Amino acid sequence: MATRRVTDERLRLSPDLAGAELASPQRRLSAFGIDVAVLLVPSLAVAVAVAWLVLALREPAALAALTDLLLRRATTPEAAQSAVRNLVPLLVEYDMPGVPPEMALAYEEHDLDRAVEALGDRDLVITIQTGRSSPRMPADNVVMVELGRLMPPGVRLASLYGLGAVYFTLLTARRAGATLGKRWLGVKVVRVDGGRPGRLESFERFVGYAQVPASLFTALLDFWRDPNRRLPHDRLSGTLVIRR
Repeated sequence: MATRRVTDERLRLSPDLAGAELASPQRRLSAFGIDVAVLLVPSLAVAVAVAWLVLALREPAALAALTDLLLRRATTPEAAQSAVRNLVPLLVEYDMPGVPPEMALAYEEHDLDRAVEALGDRDLVITIQTGRSSPRMPADNVVMVELGRLMPPGVRLASLYGLGAVYFTLLTARRAGATLGKRWLGVKVVRVDGGRPGRLESFERFVGYAQVPASLFTALLDFWRDPNRRLPHDRLSGTLVIRR
């Protein structure tokens, strides 16, 4: 590989962009907030669907039991107890928050009836989250069924952020250079050379969003420190955000 040396090369801005009005911090943050709101429901739906698929492949009996309890198909005490028996391995093996110690002990001793009794009248609350653990322990009468624990970390990350990657990459790479939020607020993304961002630059820009929270949000000061209001993801992808 050829040796490269430090140069004094500056940002080569297209003459066509000189003097263009930059998007204000308020518009950019508002546009991003709109995009997050647009993605929230479909991203959660995808994550739940992936968790349900993983559960169907790895713990089909537990999935059937969970479905029966959710849809209230277990209409008799015997049916409800049978459903909970099938759910016990899932709760204990995945260390779901709120599982009583006596229930885990009974399961280890292969006494499912005693495990069901240990569960008592605790409520089952289904959640999905990005982390492995709940931010706090549930109340004494609640057992959390965290769907995220069923998925390997890579699958969980892809299910929660994959739709966002597709959304920001494809819409930014289109001719308009804008997501729905940016279009609504009248701003767009352009390359510093005046061209339209390609899919690679748009994907790099999406990945670069992670640098903002990674900097404890101090990177947002670049809205005022950088003369062209370029945040880390703008510099990573070689882009600017201007008024349409």
